[in-house]
Amino acid sequence: MLSELGENLPESHVGPNLILLREETMKIALLVVSLVFAGIVMASHPISTSAKQEKKAAETKWQGTVLRIYKDKSTMDIRGGETPNAKDTRTIAYSSSTEWTKGNKPGSDLSEIKEGSFIIAVGQVNDKGVLQATRIDLRLPR
Repeated sequence: MLSELGENLPESHVGPNLILLREETMKIALLVVSLVFAGIVMASHPISTSAKQEKKAAETKWQGTVLRIYKDKSTMDIRGGETPNAKDTRTIAYSSSTEWTKGNKPGSDLSEIKEGSFIIAVGQVNDKGVLQATRIDLRLPR
């Protein structure tokens, strides 16, 4: 095709025409690559959003006042639940992998939590209705 384009033109015009044809080809190739990349980015966005939603759905947050601490069983009972006004008695289990925070900042541990402390615990509820805490946050009295 290039030779056909150049047959009827003087030799002085063949060079610039070929250059223009190459530039157009490069623009089209760049456009195609850009569209493919944009499609990949758009296709991956809903996947990351649904993964975050699944993680949130798997985590449960309970908050309330500590009633009793059973250090030998690594559990504690609280009066509270999923809402600030809940009055149910709930059991929270903790382990060596539980993250302890104070005011949502690292640096706390079990020794700071006493009966009457207000806590927020995040984790998963097992089949016995006990929250297996991944994080327990000690809050200041209100």
